[in-house]
Amino acid sequence: LSEHMAAENQVQTKSTLINRLIDSFGEMAHLSKEAEEALLSVIQRKEYKKKEILQRADRVSNQLYFVEKGVARTYYYRGGKEITFWIASENEFIGSLASFFSRTPGTKFVETLEDCVLWVFEYDKLEKLYSSSQELERMGRLFTSYGLCVLEKKFEDFHSLTAVEKYNLLISKYPQILQTVSLGVIASYLGISQETLSRVRAQIAF
Repeated sequence: LSEHMAAENQVQTKSTLINRLIDSFGEMAHLSKEAEEALLSVIQRKEYKKKEILQRADRVSNQLYFVEKGVARTYYYRGGKEITFWIASENEFIGSLASFFSRTPGTKFVETLEDCVLWVFEYDKLEKLYSSSQELERMGRLFTSYGLCVLEKKFEDFHSLTAVEKYNLLISKYPQILQTVSLGVIASYLGISQETLSRVRAQIAF
């Protein structure tokens, strides 16, 4: 009975994943039942503790992660300081996207900021799927386009918005972030000093 319940829970969990993928990037996740099953067969659901390093710089990224629960980030070093490049929460991808898609060594680390439940997408397994069906190969192209669009949107926002606007965008997108992520990480993600972040927060509070 317990094995049957575990199997049912696994099916329900994977069904929830498909729904989350559809919500996250729409058309890409609209697959036939057979393609869904093939995709889910190569994705692993894993639990990670806070502050685990999932990817290191100077290596080719072989995994991307879809966040079911928790918060994670990518970061790099500049002048001996950590610079947070990306933050992802539930229903978002995290990973060294440029390295994953280009197959070149990356410049970023990937780290959990709290205990996380992540779905792991492995490059080699996805490539085998793409070669097995046109539907999945098309999904792969959309997957790559999705990653590029996400990166471009971030650059557009961060080059056109003021510090206050960037902060407001961040807390509107991740309302829980101030409870889970340090102000130092938030400041580096926004591209401002902690002193500027303090002034921004005081200005908004006022």
